[in-house]
Amino acid sequence: MTEPGRSAESGHRPWLGLPAALAFIAVVLLVDVAAAAHAVLIGFLALAPLLAAAVDTPRRTAVASAAATVAAVLAGLPSQTLGSLDHVLRVAVVVTVSVAALYVARARTLREERIRRMSEIVRVTQRAILREVPPTIGAVALEARYVSAQRDAGVGGDLYEVVPGPDRVRLIIGDVCGKGLPAVQLASAVIGAFRQSAIVRDRLEEVAADLDALVAREPRPAYGVTFVTAVLLEVRGADLWVMSCGHPMPLWHRRGRTPAPLDENEPDRPLGLGGRRTPPRRRTWATGDRLLLHTDGLIEARDDDGRFFPLGLLDRPLSASSLPKALDAIWRAVRTHVGGEPGDDLALLLIERLPDGGRDTIR
Repeated sequence: MTEPGRSAESGHRPWLGLPAALAFIAVVLLVDVAAAAHAVLIGFLALAPLLAAAVDTPRRTAVASAAATVAAVLAGLPSQTLGSLDHVLRVAVVVTVSVAALYVARARTLREERIRRMSEIVRVTQRAILREVPPTIGAVALEARYVSAQRDAGVGGDLYEVVPGPDRVRLIIGDVCGKGLPAVQLASAVIGAFRQSAIVRDRLEEVAADLDALVAREPRPAYGVTFVTAVLLEVRGADLWVMSCGHPMPLWHRRGRTPAPLDENEPDRPLGLGGRRTPPRRRTWATGDRLLLHTDGLIEARDDDGRFFPLGLLDRPLSASSLPKALDAIWRAVRTHVGGEPGDDLALLLIERLPDGGRDTIR
């Protein structure tokens, strides 16, 4: 993928395009002279512009085409066939293929440019939906990761958000039931509603009720029920309030202890299914404790034998010296367990309690 603002043509491979084509032309000419093939190998020169067209710019492909044409004409001199019918036909083949190579190079670069623009749109969309979390809010350090199962998609149906308040931090992580564009649209709607509700509502269950009503109002897809599983978390110093709406609980990590769910009770109903909700449960955490909020792409990642990702493998990654290094290590552990890229979207939101009095560096 080329960098934003650069054309697809600037992303060619200079060592594999024009230089390789010119080297190929030289080899064909040398073999033709050494073997006294009497210009029989001239037709192979047509492969040179095709080689350039596969990876290089139209302009450089034109140079390779011109070089192949000139070489084809001059190849008739050693064999004294210059101007003969056989020589003219072979040169015509090289010219015809060279013209086709120019078309191929132009069409390829235009397609790469469209792909680059679409990739840029995806990046902008991802930044709009899943905003970068601040490194610290008060005495809470934060870091997030998102990996889409759809290659080059950049964004999917998993979601997370962090909303700071005067004396608290509210977080959400969730997973939309469904795939594709409808899932992205619903995830965006839930994030937008959370950003507003988390600020104006006093109680966490009121935030959940707002999100529940939003999801319930969404049009029903052809495959049936629409719902969103989510965990809502509120942090006030050493106090934590957590609500699970059909979603896996955050994993609580203390040094020397195996990561375990923050709460062992059964989760509540997913968002969008209505009904009364269980009030949030209160927990406390100490300085240095870490909480890993995650989607089911983590715990449901399977190896070739169908075994789920074991939580015990998270102990060492979660003990890393920094949150970014911890998430990088978790991602490596998941890929190692799966043996490649996971088949489901994966969102990770890691927070750590800092010593009280940490300075707010929201950006």
